[in-house]
Amino acid sequence: MTEWTKTGTVLVNDDRLYNEFLRKTGASSVDHYGLIMFGDPKQEDFLREITVTEHVFSYGDNLSKIASKHYGEPRLWWVIAWFNTKPTDLHCEIGEKLFIPHPIEEVLAQARKRV
Repeated sequence: MTEWTKTGTVLVNDDRLYNEFLRKTGASSVDHYGLIMFGDPKQEDFLREITVTEHVFSYGDNLSKIASKHYGEPRLWWVIAWFNTKPTDLHCEIGEKLFIPHPIEEVLAQARKRV
């Protein structure tokens, strides 16, 4: 069964593939969450409201560490991923410049307007 939420799609999966996992954990299903579509973060109206700092992706970096450094909260990794159109750490290359949007409150407000 798939349902739509304000934050994206959720697929509730009780496929036989998960039988052993479900039996061991006592869970009845596994929830898979789809991507949240916020639109293009580089739209001109959005950019007027924020400032951007640069971060050079280095050995040992990941989006959570970068979010923790810039926002004080590793769970905001998705903001950096969204803004740089890099869905995962594996899409970032050593030496690549990532752009970190600030202030985070404005970035989150703008993202919510796009849902």
